[in-house]
Amino acid sequence: MRKLCRLLPVLTLLGAVALGVPTANAAEVTRVASSFDGDNKFDFHFGVGYDFNFKQAAILREWSDPNNPKSTMVRDLLYRQMRHVVTPTMEIGLYKDLAIYAALPIVVSDQRTYGFDQKAEPCVYADEASGTNPATCVRHDNSTTIRDGIIPRDGFNAMNAASPFGAFGGMGTETIFKGANRYGLDQLIVGLKIGILNQDRLSHMPKWVLGLEGRFAVGKPMTFSRDTVDADPAGNHRVGRGTHELGVWTALSRRYRFLDPFFTAWWYQAIRANNSEFKNYGPTQDRVNPQSNVGVSFGTEIVPFERKAKGQKVALNLRGLAMLKYGGRGYSEAWELFADSPALVGTYQPGQAGLECDRGAVDSVIQYAKDNPQDGDPLGNSGVTGRAGGGGCQRFNGITNIQDFATFGLNIALHAQLSKYAMLMIGTTLTTDTRHLITAASRGKAQLGGDTNLVDRPEEINPVRRDVIDQVGRRYAIGDVFGAMGYFRFLLTF
Repeated sequence: MRKLCRLLPVLTLLGAVALGVPTANAAEVTRVASSFDGDNKFDFHFGVGYDFNFKQAAILREWSDPNNPKSTMVRDLLYRQMRHVVTPTMEIGLYKDLAIYAALPIVVSDQRTYGFDQKAEPCVYADEASGTNPATCVRHDNSTTIRDGIIPRDGFNAMNAASPFGAFGGMGTETIFKGANRYGLDQLIVGLKIGILNQDRLSHMPKWVLGLEGRFAVGKPMTFSRDTVDADPAGNHRVGRGTHELGVWTALSRRYRFLDPFFTAWWYQAIRANNSEFKNYGPTQDRVNPQSNVGVSFGTEIVPFERKAKGQKVALNLRGLAMLKYGGRGYSEAWELFADSPALVGTYQPGQAGLECDRGAVDSVIQYAKDNPQDGDPLGNSGVTGRAGGGGCQRFNGITNIQDFATFGLNIALHAQLSKYAMLMIGTTLTTDTRHLITAASRGKAQLGGDTNLVDRPEEINPVRRDVIDQVGRRYAIGDVFGAMGYFRFLLTF
């Protein structure tokens, strides 16, 4: 029987997706469960996999002030994420070179930590800086995120829900913010694939597989609240993104002696689910749906040992990846910092009578949060929602417009075909992203009269824009991204 076709391995590189299919399967990308094929009346493949994902990135900030009128990109925080995923997979042969498949990634643990960027050598802090010796490292007194009130000065620790505030107030601490531990389901993956060409049948031809795939949101969308003392919010522990993805992919490979080079390409269109946090607030909103992605991978399987009669094989797999994410919004690396921040309180209905949230109301919420550092609900307890100019004030959900960016990766893996019915795969994938803005909402749309090139009325303002993070000179970006995923797969074929 044929082994389980490991579809679209490149997509496991996204921590957010966390698929349960192995990366860099090389020739495995062109394998299809095939039933009613000679003596093989029925083909069924079952697998289980484990992924450990680590990601680190620098959170950068555009910044300008009277001493620095030109906006420059400065370092602020460091982001780290660790994620554990277990994924059962299944594939059923329907006919010759035709199969359906499914995978259900289960996130066992997903935790994010933010610390001050103190990686520079030599490390100079603000109180040590001078005109000829500028600050190169960040702590409480020169973090722009603290300066703007986006996070509390003494930090926040969602891992300690009973007492989250004031955990990181010491000047010697590097950590400043910890997100809650998340677990559960995000998407159910189902698909159909067909082998258009098969080298096992026509030795002079390559193997060529075409697939259609849907990834459907099954988990409730994750949210984040700082009001954890009275009740630990359920949304703080979810991993769902509320995103459906519909796509097409193809894979080709051709075995030649000890080499089996391969190529894959894919495109996925992302669509917001009905219950997602990707809300449509009206015609002046510039983006609504999550980012889509398109990409290619290429590599080869090197086979130093093989016993075909016993169904045994050992192979080294090498693969490269290039992918583009584009055209949408998303849960960025900094979304938990932004979500429920008093500095990002605003209205999603600008220009509507009675639903205003003016600058005075926002300043009142920020000041209340500073005066009451242990209060997890400064918006609700500051009283601004009950007065003129603040009736429409709402919490920010943390989702932002993300600039298009590319991901590049390299995978090395060892595949061991133990018998005709069992396969073991162990490997690692290293990735990086190009530098990109993660707060990039436009001002709005000039469409209601007056100057057609200028957004000059409240009704024209983009409802998801928050000037403190979207204004040029205050925008956030991600750089120096490093991702590493170690994985283990065990497959059975019947």
